[in-house]
Amino acid sequence: MSPKPSSVVRRTLASALASALIPGVAHGQDSSDSADIQIIVTAEDGTPRVAGSAHVIDEEALERFEHDDIHAILQAVPGVTVRGEEGFGLRPNIGIRGVNADRSAKITLLEDGILLAPAPYAAPAAYYFPMVTRMVSVEVFKGPAAIQHGPHTVGGAVNLITAPVPYLPPAGHDPKLAPERDPPTTATVDLGLGSWQTGKLHARVGTGGERWGLLAEGVGLHSAGFKHLDGGGPTGFDRGEVMLKAGIRTDPTLRQRTGLELKLGYAHETSRETYLGLHPDDYAVDPYRRYAASQAGHMQWDRTLLEVAWPLFLGDVELRTVAYRHDLVRVWTKFSGFADGTDVHDLLQQPVGDESGALLAILRGDADSVTEDQTLQIGTNDRRYAAWGVQSRARWTRLGSGGFESHLEVGLRLHSDRVDRLHTSDPYQMRSGSLVPGPDAQSEVITESRATALALAGHVHEDLVLDWMHVVPGLRVESIAGQRDDSDVSTVVRTIPLPGLGLLAEIGPSWSTFAGIYRGFSPVPPGEAPEIRPESSLNLEGGIRGGGAGPHLELVGFVNDYANLTGQCTISGGCLGDDLDRQFNGGKVWMYGLEAVAGHELLLPRRLAVPIEATYTYSQGRFRTGFVSGFPQFGSVEIGDFLPYLPRHQGSLSASLVHPRASLGAVLFGRSGMLDEAGEMPVPSDVGIPPLLTLDLAADLQLGANASVYATVTNLTDSAPIVSWRPFGARPPAPRRLTLGLKVYQR
Repeated sequence: MSPKPSSVVRRTLASALASALIPGVAHGQDSSDSADIQIIVTAEDGTPRVAGSAHVIDEEALERFEHDDIHAILQAVPGVTVRGEEGFGLRPNIGIRGVNADRSAKITLLEDGILLAPAPYAAPAAYYFPMVTRMVSVEVFKGPAAIQHGPHTVGGAVNLITAPVPYLPPAGHDPKLAPERDPPTTATVDLGLGSWQTGKLHARVGTGGERWGLLAEGVGLHSAGFKHLDGGGPTGFDRGEVMLKAGIRTDPTLRQRTGLELKLGYAHETSRETYLGLHPDDYAVDPYRRYAASQAGHMQWDRTLLEVAWPLFLGDVELRTVAYRHDLVRVWTKFSGFADGTDVHDLLQQPVGDESGALLAILRGDADSVTEDQTLQIGTNDRRYAAWGVQSRARWTRLGSGGFESHLEVGLRLHSDRVDRLHTSDPYQMRSGSLVPGPDAQSEVITESRATALALAGHVHEDLVLDWMHVVPGLRVESIAGQRDDSDVSTVVRTIPLPGLGLLAEIGPSWSTFAGIYRGFSPVPPGEAPEIRPESSLNLEGGIRGGGAGPHLELVGFVNDYANLTGQCTISGGCLGDDLDRQFNGGKVWMYGLEAVAGHELLLPRRLAVPIEATYTYSQGRFRTGFVSGFPQFGSVEIGDFLPYLPRHQGSLSASLVHPRASLGAVLFGRSGMLDEAGEMPVPSDVGIPPLLTLDLAADLQLGANASVYATVTNLTDSAPIVSWRPFGARPPAPRRLTLGLKVYQR
């Protein structure tokens, strides 16, 4: 499919929201297609979607580069930072507006508006992430716009949208009640082949009538991996997901109507991944090497999904209730350290000495383990997650005279989740480049626990429209109880009110200015000591936005005044031993920045168009408290130190040549260097994260009405700077990658 003349962040949304939640209804159009100001964007069925500072990446933009890595999709969105790890985005590290990106634990992750992390309250680290290949859009809510989702509201939220059930609209229907859909039967098959023996097969088929619909989808992705293991061995992965959606509904033209929707899903991954990176001396020779000590690396997980939704329309009142259950079982075996407790992160950053040289030689497989201290620990983390709940949201719209409108929303979610942890460690020795069980090898249980959480979250708020002014007060309340059976801490119940207020003024036919203030929050996992406080902040956002179908501009400034920043200790962040799964206070932090999007679409003869768009983010985060922390990314902090893994400058420039039958596009992305640990600037050359600059190209060609071919090249320049020192050692981005694909569809 040739992409429409829109860019990756073409639908830029910025409104007055600074409240906890915004309801509202459609009363404008997307400013990229009309001069009317869009305060609240709506879905295809007319329900409110988002208000506040946000971006939507639509299906055409997602298909342009056919990215499988969510990092590559989100890095161009202003305010979003990502931290690379294995190069494929299998376990993403996403941060928004300065929050710690480790395992995306400090942002709210959703699929079709439902929490998707394995245990969002009890264990928020997102070791599962859906395959972006099957998504039709990705929404990014930042700052005030994220509060409607929760529980993590300091930075923002990411909502992944799957394909809708293809109902057939009735003849002479009202578009607001039953918008135009695809024909009754749709089918798409996408076959892609690429570098490193990469193969993708994605199929989607749907059919429906006026009152029923059915959608089935499956995708499989394989790669042999771009790294090579010392002594040989696999380094790639296999992933697969299937989804089934079904729906029935009453007459869609009636003001009072209802229905029932079912969503089932299953996902599986087998990957030969490791937490072990490289020493800079080895990285300089070959950044894609993997040490022999990582040969046991193996991750396998299975996830199931069940959701049942009940939409109800009663004239001016709209109600949607969803009950859901998600389960994830994962087992990850990997190198976790040496028997003597050597800090592997420091070992792989420091210059080589006599003692460290001996350990490095063992990691490489160049030397055998001799002493007991040189025994390698191979850990297996067996975890079982479950999350279930029910959420309901009601909207009531009242229209008055003289430009008066009232949009009231009330929402409630009861959610429970748990994680069962069984972490074991087995002693191995290096022998002639291979791992062999140590003498008298016995598994040691490191952790055996269950953590549970129960949360009741509610919100009520009003979007009051007074002609050219919007006044938006709101309140969200989170009440959370959690416990962990291996902790001496008794069950703690925390109730947190999150108020907010926003104002927006329309200052012209296509321009508006806005400002707002709200309270941000991220909960404490179960079992933490009483002195561990939730992450909390006072957040402000304001800016200006305007433009129509041609030039458009958005400027947003934000300030997050943290009363307490927190760090969640995971192996992926460099933690081991007793600190694993603990949370640490980080004290007061001053975080601020500027986000900008500017674009224009040039119309040329012969039905050609050239959409151009630039994005830029300036971020600054500094500690206002001095302390010493067991969280390795904090360490010894002095007042004025800068936050780690937060680039000061980040931006992208995209341009395309588009014709109804073909397109050719390019995206240039760059960011400044980052600290690996809190400290002073500038970024040190030896243990810092250097700047990154990448160039991606994409082209597609329509083959008649039912087929197209595409080609993409990512990281065209084969840039290979270090993108992370976490978990242990230097890690590269994915090298240059070529993908060729064929799509066949019936629509």
